[in-house]
Amino acid sequence: MSYIKIEIGGKDRGLKFNQGALIMFQEKVDKNNYAATTGYALIYAGLMANAYAKSEEVDFTFENVCDWTDELKPEVVLAVINCFKETQIYKSLLPEEIEQSSDKKKLKQKTTKKSALKSQAG
Repeated sequence: MSYIKIEIGGKDRGLKFNQGALIMFQEKVDKNNYAATTGYALIYAGLMANAYAKSEEVDFTFENVCDWTDELKPEVVLAVINCFKETQIYKSLLPEEIEQSSDKKKLKQKTTKKSALKSQAG
């Protein structure tokens, strides 16, 4: 899923997480204050990418989105984050080391299970 609709800025609006959203996110997030600016940048990027993809007029500013984001309930923000985390774009950002270490764990578990079965049979 790369799309979610939420009520923000007094109306229902769509957020689309595509390549355009990723670029906009990287432009808006403050790398020196990442934790404090990620939410604003993510929601703004999703709104902008949705407006672009659907050829809709943008009727908000980054400042508007920051104010609106501060008013969102935590469960709405979490839903937006989860939507983004399910996209291929997000998954492509994960370091390969994490993916590889997960694969190694799976392989190690399978090997351990096979060894246990062999010892029970013998």
